[in-house]
Parts: sequence; structure tokens; C-alpha cells
Amino acid sequence: MKKVLFLMTAVFAVITTACADDRLIPFEQLPQEAQIFTRKYFSADDPLYRQAYVTYDAELFDSSYMVVFTNGDGLEFNKDGQWKDFDCQQCVVPNEIIPAPIQSYLAANFPDKAVKKIEKNRRSYEIKLAGGLELEFDLNGNLVELDD
Repeated sequence: MKKVLFLMTAVFAVITTACADDRLIPFEQLPQEAQIFTRKYFSADDPLYRQAYVTYDAELFDSSYMVVFTNGDGLEFNKDGQWKDFDCQQCVVPNEIIPAPIQSYLAANFPDKAVKKIEKNRRSYEIKLAGGLELEFDLNGNLVELDD
């Protein structure tokens, strides 16, 4: 019994350690696609969008990158450099990255509300508007859920 308990503890420790490999990296170590995306939407000349830090998170089955700016805005990318999450404290999410059907829905139903956050998941897009309204769309741009 002691051997089994010891083995389970050791396996748990290895998994926990493997999942907690968050480390700072230079911007140049981001995948090329993430570098291009960041430079396209955030000018290094703008003092609000100077990079505070970039992290690489090596998870057990996946990995991701996070770019955080001095103003608190943040971008998350998958291991291939494709954006996953765009959280804007000071800015608005650029229309170019919002799928067209979602843009159309927002323009028709919430024309005066800026998009402050977009998150792309395997099955949906989650949108947060200025004022706190949250919407979820399927990958085809159909509204699935609306939370106030």
C-alpha cells in the first residue's frame, strides 16, 4: 500500500511540475505568425502597447504564448502562433479578427458597444462587449448564448 501511495504521489508531482512550466521569453521567440499579428495591431511606438512581458506556457498536452502590454491588454496564442484570446482593457478588438457573421450580428444588435474581448475555442467564439455583456457564437457565427 505504501508503494502505491508513493507511486501516485510521484506521478502527481511530475504532472504538476510539467504543467507549471510558465517562463518568460523574448518577443523574438514567439512563433512568426504571433509576431506578425502583434506588430500589425500594436505599434511598438505607442507607449500604451509596449510589451511588459512575453511568456511561454508548456502544458502537459499543449502549449501557449502570452503577450502582455504595460497597459494590461493581453494576447494569447497557441503553439503555432494563431491567436486564441484577445483581452483589451484599454483598446477595442480590431474588426479584422472578428468573423464576418459575428461582425454583422454585433453591428445590427449592438452598434454602440465596442468588443473588449474575444476568445476562440474549439467549438465557439466568446465575445465580451463594453459594459460587460457576454455573447457566445458557434464557429459559423450563430448566436448560442447571451449573458448579461
